[in-house]
Order: sequence, then C-alpha cells, then structure tokens
Amino acid sequence: MKMPTFPHRQRNILLLCAGILAAATAYCIAAYNGFGIPCLFHQITGLLCPGCGNSRAALALLRLDIGTALSCNPLFPLEFFYILWVYGHCCKAYLKGKRFSYTPTHPIMDILILAAIVIWGIVRNLI
Repeated sequence: MKMPTFPHRQRNILLLCAGILAAATAYCIAAYNGFGIPCLFHQITGLLCPGCGNSRAALALLRLDIGTALSCNPLFPLEFFYILWVYGHCCKAYLKGKRFSYTPTHPIMDILILAAIVIWGIVRNLI
C-alpha cells in the first residue's frame, strides 16, 4: 500500500508533534519511576515558580486524579491549554505558508494570562 504524501509543511508539523509526543512520553515514564527534572528557579532562589508542580499535576491527570493535579498546581490547566492554544496558532500560521511563530490574535487574553501566571507566582510564595 502506498503511503500518502503530505506537503512539506504538514510533514514538518507531524514530525514536530511526534517528537513532542515521544519526549512527553519518555518524560512521563521517567517521572513515574521517580526521575524528574528539578526546577532550576527553585534550586537557585528557594522560591516556587508559577510552573512548579506542573509535572506532578500532569502525572496525576494521567491517573485521572484531578484533585491531586489541582493541588500540585491550581494554575496547571490554564498554563497547559494556553500552551496548546499558542502551539495551535503557530502550526496554523506555518501551514498557511508563514513562519512558525505566534502572532497574538487576542492580545488582551495573552496579557491577562501572563498577569495571572505572574500573580500566582507571587501569591504561592506568600502563602
């Protein structure tokens, strides 16, 4: 059976998605077995960054343990879906023949999400 041919840009995005999926799978397996990537910000400053706990939250979601996921980092869903949103827009631009880059379609949303992340980074260290 003949493999379907994809235009150059579609193939590149599929390869990028496959690479991201493979890296995420390898990381989840390693983290599940007790290996993880330490937070460099936390090691240097002793403070929690806005993303601290995201790895544990992702692993909890893989086990469908939503309560634990939210207790690890309550902002995890917002951060995760925002990254997917930005990645989707980058892929869409790339498929239209533009550069693989993000051009904000709703700059107010980007500012509000960034502000929420910064505020969370401050608040979680005051609590």
